[in-house]
Amino acid sequence: MRENMTFLTNYYQIREMTIDRMKEIVDQNKKAKEGGTVFFGDSITQFMDIEKYFPEIKNKYNCGIGGITSTMLLHFIDEGVLKFKPRQLVYMIGTNDLGKTVMQSPKDIAINVKELVETVHYNLPECEIYVVSPLPCLPMHDYKHTPGVLRSNDLLKMVYKEFKKTIPYEYVTFINAYPTLCNKKGEPIETYFEDGLHINHEGYLRYTNCLKEYIL
Repeated sequence: MRENMTFLTNYYQIREMTIDRMKEIVDQNKKAKEGGTVFFGDSITQFMDIEKYFPEIKNKYNCGIGGITSTMLLHFIDEGVLKFKPRQLVYMIGTNDLGKTVMQSPKDIAINVKELVETVHYNLPECEIYVVSPLPCLPMHDYKHTPGVLRSNDLLKMVYKEFKKTIPYEYVTFINAYPTLCNKKGEPIETYFEDGLHINHEGYLRYTNCLKEYIL
């Protein structure tokens, strides 16, 4: 995070909780079996109970890191993805890039994701890569209600559009999970959220059922 930094404010600051989580993932990859499914992303991924929501997948690994951005995940790709040698990568990122971190544009985020999927494909050409859209947030977490953030649902939708424009590869499958948490008007449904940004059990049921349509 960078919200309390008084110097080098254009850089992401690694906090203790991030280091601890990275160490947990490193410990995982040391024991991992090849050919599994890796879920890589931010807190939405980290807090997803993959044992509960994906019992159909026997060999699976949660490599989500709370508070992380697309830029930081690029620096962690070897430990967080490559060393697992997965058959599938499910990658979801973007929300924190619009928060009190590096405040990147949707295009910048897409370029980072493009570099990540290129690196994975170059090193693991048989790996199936799934790029998932950011999820919506409730108004309390957008730029109108939270000082110092760029986040808005319009920008979150734009991130996914930039993914599809910027990443032209046939080996990437795009999953638009954003609408699964919305009503017919395209508005996020409050009962699916824990705190307006993170989702609850009902939200995860909707989200993971959407993923299953592609990865199973």
